[in-house]
Amino acid sequence: MSEEYTTNAHDLAEAAKLQAQLEQDSNANNNSPSSSAQHQHRIPSVSIDSGAYKYVLITALPPNNSHNKPEVFVHSKRGAQYHRNVAEPLIPILKQSGYTDIRIKGGGRILRCDDDHIIKIFGYSYGFGQADHALAKDAVEKSGKFVGYTVSWSNDGY
Repeated sequence: MSEEYTTNAHDLAEAAKLQAQLEQDSNANNNSPSSSAQHQHRIPSVSIDSGAYKYVLITALPPNNSHNKPEVFVHSKRGAQYHRNVAEPLIPILKQSGYTDIRIKGGGRILRCDDDHIIKIFGYSYGFGQADHALAKDAVEKSGKFVGYTVSWSNDGY
């Protein structure tokens, strides 16, 4: 089993700083895609490492989005000490690809067991709050990456 990390004051401050920066970016209302958005690549909506790891639920408006409907991203990361360590690498990629109104909607844990073909979504993030696990489950199922897996969620556990 992986080493457990307990959220501390520093992590909470860093998570709050990340959220504040995203809020500031959103309030700037810069809806014009950056020049690098012309060279955008497809960002996977779902990326779940095999095992039990922290995950974040992020929403963002895609470039040239006339419907103003955000895309949902569910990402977990092996070795992430804190939930912000999962979000930090994804946010610059989203920005560089022209996504706007990027929001971290919460976090939790995801257990992906390839032997049993199951994915369990549960728990919460001290830094970002509890994610809408039903929305995360929906995103996982719609991604098409885990056909044949049983995907479930619960608000129980850490």
